[in-house]
Amino acid sequence: MTSVPARLEWTRQPGTGPPPGILGDLAGCTVIELGCGTGHNLAVLAARHGAIATGIDCDPAKVARARELYGDIPGLRVILADAASYLAGLPPASADACLSIFGAFSFSPPRPLLKAAARALRPGGLLAITLRASDHHDTVTIFTRR
Repeated sequence: MTSVPARLEWTRQPGTGPPPGILGDLAGCTVIELGCGTGHNLAVLAARHGAIATGIDCDPAKVARARELYGDIPGLRVILADAASYLAGLPPASADACLSIFGAFSFSPPRPLLKAAARALRPGGLLAITLRASDHHDTVTIFTRR
C-alpha cells in the first residue's frame, strides 16, 4: 500500500481549496467518488475520515492503479463502471455524498449524472463537483444538498 495523502485535494494546486471538514463528519458515511482516477482522494476519505468510500471510474488502468495503491484500506472499494449507470443501479437514498473532483462530471453529460446522483443521495445528502473553469487551471466547486 502507498501512504495515504495528507488531505483531500479539491484543486489542481495541492494544499489549496476548502478543508475536508466542509463535507461534515464522514465517519461511517457512504461516500461515492464519481471518476475516482487512481484513488488518492478516495483513500483520504476512507483512511483519514472513516468514510465507507466507493470509487467509480470507467478507465481500467486507473481502477487497477487505485486498487493496487489503496485496495487494502478498510471501507474502500473501487469499481470499474460508468458513473451514471452505477448510481442508477443503487437503491434510492443509499449514499450520503457523491463527489466528482475533476471526475465524471468533467467527462460525461451532466444530466444523466445529476439525475442518478439525486436518486442515489439520501435526504440532506451532498453532491460536490469540482470542474476546470479555464485553461488557466482555475476551478469551480459546487456544493449542493438534496
